[in-house]
Amino acid sequence: MNNTEKVEKLLRDYGYPEKAIPRLVREIGPVSYEKVEKLIMPYHDITAGK
Repeated sequence: MNNTEKVEKLLRDYGYPEKAIPRLVREIGPVSYEKVEKLIMPYHDITAGK
């Protein structure tokens, strides 16, 4: 599994909307999976107060 696939899986596991994942992956670009894992939060944590 390459970096992009791992990031896509992480975003899905974190509950990000399927339609947003391609754009997020493009914006994340070449950042390593480990760094992405440390930087992003589960989607439900971000949207909890809305």
